[in-house]
Amino acid sequence: MSAARVPMLSHPVIDAVLERHHAALGGDERTYRHHVYRCANYQRELLGGELPDTAALAWAVHDLGIWTAGTFDYLGPSADLVDGFAAEFGITEPELAQTMVLEHHGVRARTDPLVETFRLADRVDVGHGVLRGRIDAEFIAQVVERFPYAGFHRFLVRSGLRHLVRHPLRPLPMLRW
Repeated sequence: MSAARVPMLSHPVIDAVLERHHAALGGDERTYRHHVYRCANYQRELLGGELPDTAALAWAVHDLGIWTAGTFDYLGPSADLVDGFAAEFGITEPELAQTMVLEHHGVRARTDPLVETFRLADRVDVGHGVLRGRIDAEFIAQVVERFPYAGFHRFLVRSGLRHLVRHPLRPLPMLRW
C-alpha cells in the first residue's frame, strides 16, 4: 500500500448517519466518529480505490447498536440500522452492508472482498495498528494523527468488562467464526 495516499476526511453517508445519531452517542461521539473514519480509511487503502457508499453506510452503523440498543451484543441491532438508510443513500445492496456489519468480528477470512477488507480494517484499528497487514505504517500514522483514538481502546475495555460482569458465560458476544 502507498503511504502517499491522503486520508479521507469526510464522507456524506457517514456524516449524515452520525449526525442523526448524535444524541444517542452523547459524549462518545468523537470517539466513535474517529473509529469509523480510521476504519473507513484503512478499508479504502486495502481496496486501493474509493470507498463504496455501501461500505460507508456499514462503517457508520457497524457498532452503533452499543448506543442505540444499549447493549454490548450489538451486531444485530447495528445491522438493523442499515434498512433505515439504504434507500435514502441509493444503496442497492443493503444485504451486503448488513453482512459487513455482522461479519466484521469474524475470526476467519471471508470470501467477499468487500466483507473481508471491512473485517481487516476493523482489526487494524482495534489492534492499534499492530496487525496492519498490507497497510503501510506511515499511512496508519497519518490517519491516527487526523483521527486520534480519543479513548477508543479505554472505551472497549470498560464496555467489555461491564458486559463480562453481567454475562460471564458470554464475554465477547460479537465474535464470529
